[in-house]
Amino acid sequence: MDLVAGVRKEGSRGGRDAFKWEDVKDDQHRENYLGHSLMAPVGRWQRNKDLSWYAKGDTSQAATEAANTRAEEIKRIKEAEQDALSEALG
Repeated sequence: MDLVAGVRKEGSRGGRDAFKWEDVKDDQHRENYLGHSLMAPVGRWQRNKDLSWYAKGDTSQAATEAANTRAEEIKRIKEAEQDALSEALG
């Protein structure tokens, strides 16, 4: 007697190919899905808004200059460390 054969069900319970964020928008339990507020936004306040604004980099001139200054400072520090190490080793 095989007990496992009686438990199995035919078909699929759904997977990556069957999942759609559009279905989550209409789902009664949409809050249970991780990422629902970004991937399946509903409501007037979310229309035409950039919901992932925090993940975008800062492209202003000041931010670019600050990054360049920091990169130059790191380069100078690494060169100084390399010189000190070379001098210490002989």
